[in-house]
Amino acid sequence: MKIIITGATSFIGQNLIRRLIKEGHFVYAVVRPNSMKAKELLVSSQIKVVELEMHEYTKLDEKINEMCDVYFSLAWEGTRSAERDNHNLQKRNFECSTAALKSIKNLGCHLILSAGSQAEYGLCDDYVKETSIADPVTWYGKYKLKYFLKTTDFCNQNNIAFKEPRFFSLYGPDDFKGTMIFSILDKMLKNESCDLTECKQMWDFLYIDDAIEALISLMERPCEDGIYNLGSGDSRSLREYIEEMYSLSGSNSKLNFGSVPYPATGMVNVMPDIAKLKRQVGFVPKTTFAEGIKRIILEMKGHN
Repeated sequence: MKIIITGATSFIGQNLIRRLIKEGHFVYAVVRPNSMKAKELLVSSQIKVVELEMHEYTKLDEKINEMCDVYFSLAWEGTRSAERDNHNLQKRNFECSTAALKSIKNLGCHLILSAGSQAEYGLCDDYVKETSIADPVTWYGKYKLKYFLKTTDFCNQNNIAFKEPRFFSLYGPDDFKGTMIFSILDKMLKNESCDLTECKQMWDFLYIDDAIEALISLMERPCEDGIYNLGSGDSRSLREYIEEMYSLSGSNSKLNFGSVPYPATGMVNVMPDIAKLKRQVGFVPKTTFAEGIKRIILEMKGHN
């Protein structure tokens, strides 16, 4: 198949491209002009790099100019920290992403998959199902949800299949080095003290290879349109996860649980119900948290 991916240099994008190439697909990898990260993409006759700013996504059909099969919408700026509440940035993401839809239709794509987020649900104290009420509290979550609704309408009107995998907490060796897992492991490997909240919140981590397997299944297998929660199904306290990291790293760090207060918004739980994903495409995560952490530790030690 011919597949278009915006956000091709992202954590998800790069791992997805490697898998698609391995399976024999041809990928149009959409990147920013002069992107330094574009050099990290595979060198292959099965990849064509397309340089466009987000506001130029209306030109996707001009740049690609041949019929394609599938569109992965992965580009979205300001997904971390304070930028999630940058209204203008999140609004621009929404506008640029929705503006691309006409080009995708013109290119003949019969399926769209977009990267959703648990932020679309808002604050939840229990397991989250796809049918749970969406009540986002950040502009990031609000505009992600708005994009989902807009794209759903567009696809219904144009007979295009649309699935939104909603990611909760992905991790893996080549992830952004400022994540909680990387920053804490870095301290653990240096035997430095780790200042933490009480870590009573419930969490769920999904290894990147399993996430890519889920995306491929949603692309290839017959399944319902709509939202799919992507998680491991292994929801437990964040403290348990951190103590497992501590054990695997062989660290002598002091774990200062409770030394960091929770934000004013309160404790956030991340507990995806993945029953729909299992039922629709037979999804079964293969990588345990321990196995994933061991791979990250090996990478970190190799770079020291």
